[in-house]
Amino acid sequence: MSDPQVRDSSAATFAVLTERELAGRRRNEGVRVIQYGGHYWEQTGAPGFFQPVHLLARLTPEEVTRPTPLSWGYRAALTSETAVAANGKVPVVRIPNLGSYDLNSLSSNRKNKLRKCQRLVRIVQLTGPALLMEQGYETVIDALSRTRHRKPPSRERYVTELRKYFQGDHWCVLAGLIDGKLGGYLDGYVVDGIAYGLRAYYSTWALPTNISTGLVFEFAQICRRLENVQTLVGGLHSREAPRLGQFKDDLGFVVDHIPIKWNMNLLARTFIRRHRPHVYYRLTGVE
Repeated sequence: MSDPQVRDSSAATFAVLTERELAGRRRNEGVRVIQYGGHYWEQTGAPGFFQPVHLLARLTPEEVTRPTPLSWGYRAALTSETAVAANGKVPVVRIPNLGSYDLNSLSSNRKNKLRKCQRLVRIVQLTGPALLMEQGYETVIDALSRTRHRKPPSRERYVTELRKYFQGDHWCVLAGLIDGKLGGYLDGYVVDGIAYGLRAYYSTWALPTNISTGLVFEFAQICRRLENVQTLVGGLHSREAPRLGQFKDDLGFVVDHIPIKWNMNLLARTFIRRHRPHVYYRLTGVE
């Protein structure tokens, strides 16, 4: 009997949102979202830092000012016509020509890894929480213990976070099944023609199947089939993680430094730049 909460990736579907619709969904997920200057801004990271809910929405310099009096920092991408007013850049990692992205976009080594994954891993879209409730937490703890890119959540927090995937219809959650067992998963959504792949978790035991290659490639193919999606953003440049950089380079991603206008409280700026230089680089593009 087939699992009603699992759909083959070839039939994957999800809603494509406008900036306004994404803002509403983010509010429903518990994120602090405010409307300011004709755009929607969300609080991200430490309380008091804001950026547009649609990170690559293009604003004019006049629109990029302090969105709330209590904000200690903010940033937003600028229109191409006003890029000369930029004082920084956001270093996004993206597939530039999604419409033509296929097997030939990969390095020869990555092609072989994709073929191996396709033999060993069944990639599916999750339409309900059952599989993640059963096996997802262990996958996340394993992955974060290995990568250490953020603090592992408690089980209670994890369960709360995963429920957001299935509150609406805009999240795409792809999972890799190996002999019926969860080997890893990733999530993403599309807003105003730009696809964002946000988080990915892979169990250590599943890595030899090249599950990471298969899931990222398949998510890109799903987004490619959607109407008017021009690019896929696969996160921000992690210059401190060269192996991750090579992985994305092999998959056809490029690092694109998008002009932004940003501002930050002097004390916060000094602290982050001194103690978290890689975070500072991802926030501002300043080396």
